[in-house]
Amino acid sequence: MWQPGNEESYFDNMEFSKNVVNILPTVEMLVSFNGDMTRTNRRACLLYAERMDFKELIQLRLAEKADQRRMYITTVDSASFHELKKDQSLNVTFSGFMENVVRMLKDCQAGKLELHLSARDQSLTSSQSHDYHLQFVEIRSFKNLVHLCLPCRSAPLNTVLFYINLMLDASHTKQYMLEQSIQQLQTELNSQRLHTERLGTENSNLREALAENSRILEDKHALEIQRVQESLSKVNDQRSSELERHRRAIAGLQAQLDKASQDKADLKTGQEQSEKRCQTLVEELSCCKSRVVTLKEQNDKLHADIANARKQERKLEYKIEDLKQHTAELQEHIQKGNKEKANIAAELEAEKKILHTKRQALEMASEEISKANQIILKQSQELLNHKKTIAWRTEVALQQEKAVHEKEQLLAMREDELRQARITIEKLREEIPEQLQSMRHFAQGLEQKYSKQILSLKERLSIPTGKENRR
Repeated sequence: MWQPGNEESYFDNMEFSKNVVNILPTVEMLVSFNGDMTRTNRRACLLYAERMDFKELIQLRLAEKADQRRMYITTVDSASFHELKKDQSLNVTFSGFMENVVRMLKDCQAGKLELHLSARDQSLTSSQSHDYHLQFVEIRSFKNLVHLCLPCRSAPLNTVLFYINLMLDASHTKQYMLEQSIQQLQTELNSQRLHTERLGTENSNLREALAENSRILEDKHALEIQRVQESLSKVNDQRSSELERHRRAIAGLQAQLDKASQDKADLKTGQEQSEKRCQTLVEELSCCKSRVVTLKEQNDKLHADIANARKQERKLEYKIEDLKQHTAELQEHIQKGNKEKANIAAELEAEKKILHTKRQALEMASEEISKANQIILKQSQELLNHKKTIAWRTEVALQQEKAVHEKEQLLAMREDELRQARITIEKLREEIPEQLQSMRHFAQGLEQKYSKQILSLKERLSIPTGKENRR
């Protein structure tokens, strides 16, 4: 096979790291070592597939998951690709070769192919630097089929240290970003707590004001209902006395009618005795008839008065029922407002202008309630005005219920956001110390393992040799 070129150093050089492109995401797969086809000597490895931008250069790196010091590198450039085409009869361009390698790696990940890393013959390794074969093998029942065989070598110490340092830098940056996010979340949580406490004090003040207003309204409504009941009792007494008087008048008229009928009968019996007496009786009868007509008219008027009195009584009863319903509705609205306002904990992340406008609206509502109380005190005797003021108060209560419902929705949203933020913070608090501890242990182990090797490497590098000059 070919000799290793200097192009391998492009991947472990910070100057060319910007041009390195991942052709496949880092995946974990099982690799068979030493050509063992029985799948007993398979190890979990991390595969890195990279290419150099604007150059025909591709590199595959296998690092054992248990010990990442054991790293194996396969590098293919244009010269080595032509050697591969001759040795393995490949009929593709370099771009097609790269696409086929990516496809075979995906097949290995899916389980269609397997990766085998086998050692080369010891007689050949003395003359060449590649001491392994990386094979893409399809397992068959009779004979295994090797799709592609790439030369591979164990990574030198400086390359392993370079990639381990990259991993440590990435973990440090990740840790720094996590710490920054935790600090930001902590500041936001503190500001939200202060905001909730401030809103809680405002809510308690509003509850006290609402309780005072409800108590005043209940007292006023009780006085008004007592006055209406007294007036109704007076009207009932008057109606009962008028009914008794009308009954007596009707009984007198009935007695008069009975007496007139008796007189008429007497006149009919005495008509034969005297014509003069009959004429006088006829005159008396006509007088009695006219009197009966007047009495009937009076009776009809009395019945009409009774019907009107009953209508007035029904109207008063309807008004009393309406007042009772209005008072019950007001009490229900007050209880609902108390329950809904008790469930409000805080409105989070609201702007100062919106809070200021809402405070002004609440002050205006309290002023309007005080004005309405004064109007109720002045016009307590007028029932129609009382209905209007009750309707106005119900509208105000509905507006307050709508505002409370909106605040409840906002509160639920903010509580969900707080809950999610707390969950993420708790998870981060649990995960970050563990990750930091594992990373520290790993870094300490690496420092202890490689401190002696680095010192020996520095000593070797400080002593120039003829072989190094030739390189």
